[in-house]
Amino acid sequence: MRVKKSVFIGNLSPAENQSEAEEFIRRVSNQYYDAAHNCFAYRIDGSLFRTSDAGEPAGTAGKPILAMLDKYELSRVVLVVTRYFGGIKLGTGGLIRAYSECAEKAIQNSDICIRHNFEKITVHYPFELMNRVHHIVHRFGGYMKEEADAFGMKAEIGILPSRVERFRQDLLNGTSGKIQFI
Repeated sequence: MRVKKSVFIGNLSPAENQSEAEEFIRRVSNQYYDAAHNCFAYRIDGSLFRTSDAGEPAGTAGKPILAMLDKYELSRVVLVVTRYFGGIKLGTGGLIRAYSECAEKAIQNSDICIRHNFEKITVHYPFELMNRVHHIVHRFGGYMKEEADAFGMKAEIGILPSRVERFRQDLLNGTSGKIQFI
């Protein structure tokens, strides 16, 4: 995108950890080695994040980029916004707007993968409860892997952490206590 003759380029990538994020920043910086600035933000999880204004005035690039990651509730990602200076100063407000807009466009033009961290629960139950257990797991939006043994079914069930306690209770009630948590 262009703002008063400056060119802004946004690059977004997944990053499972800090070293992957730093490696992506190095690659983009090497690709655009002749740019005036390669500013970035990454968030790995709620507490692990980093920003850089890369020579722009403090708070005008890295924080606005991070604000866009947070606006879209993204984690395990890194976003680099490269600026080729066009000769016209944008001022603090102009820089914040330009970096924010470029970051948002990069996010909007990307394929975002939604990932959930499921808590795993292992259970054992009689064969005749199979349909009832499937129904409860489905109702809670979980997944399951099952295998049969001589005494019934053993299942590994994935449930969102916020739903685990209610799920356990519904599973016990729905099977009249015939389910065993392993």
